[in-house]
Amino acid sequence: MTHALLLWLATVIAIGVVAAVNPNRRQAIAFAIVAAATIAIPVAALSYPSSWLPSGPQTVLGARIDVGKAIYVMLDGPEPRLFVLPYTEQTAQQLQQAQDGTADGEGTVVMTQGEDGSPGFAEEEAEGRNPSKSAEVPLL
Repeated sequence: MTHALLLWLATVIAIGVVAAVNPNRRQAIAFAIVAAATIAIPVAALSYPSSWLPSGPQTVLGARIDVGKAIYVMLDGPEPRLFVLPYTEQTAQQLQQAQDGTADGEGTVVMTQGEDGSPGFAEEEAEGRNPSKSAEVPLL
């Protein structure tokens, strides 16, 4: 986030200097208004969780459930990104069960978006994981 804000600040200062030395003061005032309005772009793009969910299965890196408020999920992708989901008891239980299933360190939690737009969570087993063995019967 620091890079986006520094780039915004450098652009504002550079254009501000040009506008300030210009004898036309209307241009400087217009620039100040535009600069104030555009600060929301780097801040909104990088510092708050998104409510828009990507399509397809996504690997969950971490999650926090705020009961009665929201579910925050960090999804893997080209860049890990924080998403906010509306809290529902069913979604929270699915997420908790999938996280409990991966508590042994094997497998990952995967989120998919349903046809109605609601998220679903499931445990995806790690590749090469040994299938569960049946109980051995003693020979003697």
